[in-house]
Amino acid sequence: MQFTILSHAGLLVQHAGVSLVTDPWLWGSCYWRSWWNFPEAPPELMNELQPDYIYITHLHWDHFHGPSLRHFHRETPILVPLVHTRRMVKDLQSLGFRNIIEIPHGGKIKLGEHLFLHSFQFGITVDSAVVITNGEITLLNANDCKLFGLPLQHIQKQFPQIDFVLRSFSSASAIPYCIEDYQQRFGEFRSTAQYMQEFTEFSLTVGAKYAIPFASNHCFLHRETQEFNATAVSPEALATYCNQVSQERGLKTQCVLMPPGSSWSEAGGFQLREFDYQKADEYITYLHQKYQNTLEKQYAKEAQVKPDYPAFERYFRELLNALPPKLPRISKMTVLFHIHQQEHYYWLLDFRSRRITVLTEPITATLTIQVTALVINDCCRKRMFSTWGPSKRLRIRLAPEASWVDVRVFLSLLDAWENEYLPIWNHLRPRYLGIWLRRWREFVEAGRLAWRLRRGKLAVDALYRSPSAPSATGKLVNE
Repeated sequence: MQFTILSHAGLLVQHAGVSLVTDPWLWGSCYWRSWWNFPEAPPELMNELQPDYIYITHLHWDHFHGPSLRHFHRETPILVPLVHTRRMVKDLQSLGFRNIIEIPHGGKIKLGEHLFLHSFQFGITVDSAVVITNGEITLLNANDCKLFGLPLQHIQKQFPQIDFVLRSFSSASAIPYCIEDYQQRFGEFRSTAQYMQEFTEFSLTVGAKYAIPFASNHCFLHRETQEFNATAVSPEALATYCNQVSQERGLKTQCVLMPPGSSWSEAGGFQLREFDYQKADEYITYLHQKYQNTLEKQYAKEAQVKPDYPAFERYFRELLNALPPKLPRISKMTVLFHIHQQEHYYWLLDFRSRRITVLTEPITATLTIQVTALVINDCCRKRMFSTWGPSKRLRIRLAPEASWVDVRVFLSLLDAWENEYLPIWNHLRPRYLGIWLRRWREFVEAGRLAWRLRRGKLAVDALYRSPSAPSATGKLVNE
């Protein structure tokens, strides 16, 4: 077996003449020109890339990237996790793909001689992790799938010896960085140190020989989001921390940096592409200059777009109609959308009265969210608010009595709606019941988590309990 890091979360696995690519965001940008691959892989890796299979872990655009998928033959088998919504299947069909295979939680598919892919789902955002093995080498690509507790133990029992674990290590959320004055209000929430600790505890718990920082190889070039480059976790600092903790505990896990273009094979070991992360700012400047024309065209395009209120009203009217009564926290919430172009537009979503109102002036709401017309139009028309948070193309002002929890609840509600968890009677369908029965461990773990939260703050190392881990003293890590 051999594997190559292609991009941010793009992975090429090859064995006995069979090739698999996962999450191929390989060309261009995503999230309305916000995210760009960092560093970019050598073009020669992409030019002749025609895999036998493609696996897509989830629907976020840095994993399900339409412009990249259009480069592949439409008869290529596309593997996706079998989750409640058929959205991925329908979107792939709209791109012209017909050979789409859904893999149930814990299920597997044979790709070639002795080569198997196992899919494991976790969380309300229908994320998934994959185990790829030829019986001798086992690779766990966890990417953004934050498994812990019983669901993670399920994988460990089935694969007691994991050679490589690949996992994200930096922020892909609007919380807390898109919240106004977050430094003063939530300065310690989701800090760089917490991301490094979470990656490390996960990797050491898995007990992999090698931990590979993965699925966070991106930077921000859009003028609305450039500031967030400063919040990225340094891969070098992460590797140093992870290796230090591993050594202190007498463990053998080694963190290895594999910039896109790097590879490993059974015959030759690691072939690492050189990249100086200490010169990250210089490389980002280079990328900005390289794509300046593309960015300027985007700015000009955005300036011409008018907000589509009928699409907004239709999306949220359907959502309000699907909500059960008296939802905790949500039922008292108001959300003011401030759409800014040459003019300013104010649209109020009131969960208390279940009304949608156009205002001429802003008012105080639980959440006030500033966003451009192009972005809010796309979210409503494509039903893809799930991509809004990762894009970081929003700014959030909290009412004095509100907190980051209100932001999390609101964005999670949009996820639940788009993933077809609502209306709640959907869960009586055979497809839903079958999925939940397979994923029963998540219910047990959710109960344990709720119990721990009632007793106080929860530490990262309490979630993972890696070998020789110290007693839990850290702060809760929230998704």
